[in-house]
Amino acid sequence: MPRKACVFAAIALLIGGCGGADDTGERAVERSEPTPRRETVFDPMTSTIGRAQGVQQTVDAQAAEQRRKIEAAER
Repeated sequence: MPRKACVFAAIALLIGGCGGADDTGERAVERSEPTPRRETVFDPMTSTIGRAQGVQQTVDAQAAEQRRKIEAAER
């Protein structure tokens, strides 16, 4: 019998510990203000990816233009 009580008490404590906190005061203010962007070690890699995507768009646009010219020449 005491073992069942311990199990139920442990379950009750686990469930009670999962309760959420109230979002009043400082937390509400913190969420409304955006945090400034900090530089990270991944910034050079992400900028490289951005440049590569720009190059890919240029290549895609040139390929589409070339396809249009070939189709126009075939007619």
